[in-house]
Amino acid sequence: MAARTRLIVHLLAFLIALPTALRAQSVPAPADEFGFTMGADNKLIDWKQIDSYFRKVGDASDRVVVRELGKTTLGKPFILGVISSEENIGKLGRYREIQHRLARPYELSPADAAALIDEGKSVVLITLNIHSTEIAASQESVELLYELATANTPRVKKILDDVIILLIPSLNPDGQQIVVDWYRKTLGTPAEGSSPPELYHHYAGHDNNRDWFMYNLAESRHTAGILYHEWFPEIEYDQHQMGSSGPRLFVPPYEDPVNPNVAPELTAQVNLLGKYVVADLQTRGFRGVATGTVFNAYFEGTMSKTPLWHNRIGILSEAASVRLASPVYLPPGSLNGYGSELPENKAQTNFLDPWEGGWWRLRDIIEYEKAATYAILEFASEFRHKVKSNFYELNRRAIADGSASAPFGYFIPADQRDAGAASEMLKRLLIAGVKIEQLTAGVTVGHRPVPAGSYYISLAQPERAYVKDLFENQKYPDLKQYPGGPPKRPYDITAWTLPLQMGVETIPQDVPAALQTVVVDTIVPAGSVDGASGTFRVLDRRNNNAFAVAQELFKRPVRVFETGDSLRTGGTALPPGALVVRQDALTAAEAERLARKWGVRFLSVADIPAASLTPVSAARVAIYQPWLTSMDEGWTRLVMDNFGVKYSILNNDDFKKKEAGLGKRFDVIILPDMGTNQIVRGRWGGGDDDGPMLGTPERPKEYQGGIGDEGIAALTEFLDAGGTLLTLGESSQFAIDKLKLPARNELKGLSSSEFFAPGTILGITLDTGNPLTYGMPPAASAYFTGGQAFRLLLYTRESRIVASYDGDDVLKSGWLVGGERLAGKVAMAEIPVGKGRVVMYGFRVQHRAQTHGTFKLFLNALLRRGSE
Repeated sequence: MAARTRLIVHLLAFLIALPTALRAQSVPAPADEFGFTMGADNKLIDWKQIDSYFRKVGDASDRVVVRELGKTTLGKPFILGVISSEENIGKLGRYREIQHRLARPYELSPADAAALIDEGKSVVLITLNIHSTEIAASQESVELLYELATANTPRVKKILDDVIILLIPSLNPDGQQIVVDWYRKTLGTPAEGSSPPELYHHYAGHDNNRDWFMYNLAESRHTAGILYHEWFPEIEYDQHQMGSSGPRLFVPPYEDPVNPNVAPELTAQVNLLGKYVVADLQTRGFRGVATGTVFNAYFEGTMSKTPLWHNRIGILSEAASVRLASPVYLPPGSLNGYGSELPENKAQTNFLDPWEGGWWRLRDIIEYEKAATYAILEFASEFRHKVKSNFYELNRRAIADGSASAPFGYFIPADQRDAGAASEMLKRLLIAGVKIEQLTAGVTVGHRPVPAGSYYISLAQPERAYVKDLFENQKYPDLKQYPGGPPKRPYDITAWTLPLQMGVETIPQDVPAALQTVVVDTIVPAGSVDGASGTFRVLDRRNNNAFAVAQELFKRPVRVFETGDSLRTGGTALPPGALVVRQDALTAAEAERLARKWGVRFLSVADIPAASLTPVSAARVAIYQPWLTSMDEGWTRLVMDNFGVKYSILNNDDFKKKEAGLGKRFDVIILPDMGTNQIVRGRWGGGDDDGPMLGTPERPKEYQGGIGDEGIAALTEFLDAGGTLLTLGESSQFAIDKLKLPARNELKGLSSSEFFAPGTILGITLDTGNPLTYGMPPAASAYFTGGQAFRLLLYTRESRIVASYDGDDVLKSGWLVGGERLAGKVAMAEIPVGKGRVVMYGFRVQHRAQTHGTFKLFLNALLRRGSE
């Protein structure tokens, strides 16, 4: 009888498990689906295949739900896989609710929090392939999904029981497709393994991993919804690749310095998890794993680090690269160290077991990255209670700390100089999950009245560290490579203060006060049309969005003018540069539509002297797009697209066409921030070279070179004919060297000990009488990285100083060595050449499409002034 009972029990268990087993069998293995093992030499799957496979597994497996979060920049599906046990998948709504309550514990009692922690699951977000040439992670994605969907090993089953895994197979599907298409096209040619001759993100290229507080890009915004609005994962793991000749893998702990706004116990958790990964990989035979070198967690703005300021564990891994899918061989003795904390490929505390060399393949990268993934998921499973408790406690304490110490919050007054920039800043903060309130009654802070309708951000919220870090002026530590030595270069930049970059006035709240507010979840810029009668409708040029309105008017077309003098209408005083249209050229209904769309105010003016009005129209704009890709070029296009500027792309051959000169086709040509050798020869560095080392992939001839001497001659002819050349950042040195401008860069040739500004915000003073500065205040903040400080030289014509760096108070945020070298020097200049002019920008006027505070200095140069 007992044996019969056992048989029945086993039979029932088998029948219960049978549907799941059959569904697992219906999930095709990647090798069967694609015809090769992931990571096989010279083989890659593309985004269309990955997307299709994820959806197929989502349909076939009870452990997987696949969702499309939206479209990419170029319209491809951006997808997320949610993976857990069948039971957990059935209760995803409940687990999202738990995450939300622990992430926002404003009214959550300790007892209720403890119950939710006991009930909840660890939530881990894994993001892959943000940098498209770091292709291994996208190939790993399908294999990882398959194993989690089908495996029944004790390790996987425990992970699935305890963890909800959020898997984004590529943070840049557009680029993933671009890279795979290029690799397939060049396979078996001398270009095999080279990077594509275009940015692998349409706007940002490699800088798509610098968008994680600004959210300029569609892909960043989709992911932020998962991070800060829907799932609130406690752990975020972002996979990357690095150079080939150092360690095989990097994981945290990160290198110094430590950001003071990140909670020490959170950094300790990052360190603990990183070392857990190292220990697990070591026991499994993975050699060459490094920690604590090169990659720091000071800069807020990368996918893996920004979650730290939201009380999440953020883990970056970097695996040694191959040539896309082509293997490389590293002879014994050829491997190097990595950074100052790992000077040689020798064993030390942060690098316990060096890899000595040999063949390195795409499959090796997948194995390392997958092993690290499983170690992180195992950690999240084993320490589920601790992970969730720490997350809740950090959120709870942030709320308490924000009520206990200054600053208690920040006011963003409604009466901003540029209301459009203020609205944009607030929108970006909402994307990041920041709680924003609006004043229903005005207050006075110090001697500054803050009217009703202004915004207020309390620091008594879980995002306290995030807001504080973005609003404070950064003070980067003065680190040296060795005692008394030159500065130690940071991993990226040292300043990102958002109000300074965007030109937005914010007021810290240093004294607690009872405020009358309402919480807002959308920011709608106030737009209006003055109902008073008049001859003209006028737009205040101080609002960046007035430029976008003008672009729409140009396309209708409506005649637009700018004022050369100040205006006063009613109680509003407008500085020179206001944009003007006749009332009879723009109906009230159309003006209302534009006002609402762009958040601008049309004022009514009865009379403006004709002598004060200058016609303005859209210039015919072109931007140089080199084959040696420039991220600055991409960001510049994004700014122009956002403001409705129509432009053309110039490649090298366009500078060499004799049948139609540049001046006949364009009014303005933009050279992005890139060096003289890049522009002229299409090569990195400053001097001649004999070409690449044997075995280094080289692009086809049609994608090599720069504009050459023919291009220099074409630009000279363009200027002689009356064109405007905008030289952004380092390309100004090209204008000095090759166009022989009467100017000198005072920083050229200085060592880093003499001058160093690695991503720094500086003060500038402007000539507000120059039309290039219309709408700008007399003083502003400018972003400086690898920039220029000019001295204008003797000339037979009048060169104009548009902006100068401030004197003793030039540093606003970040790190600056040798500030006296640029204090008072020219930051932006307008130099006449022939019938045209060159406008040189010594700073990043549109840095990563973040610096709304200086956009006008760029946008104003894209207008054509005078009668057509």
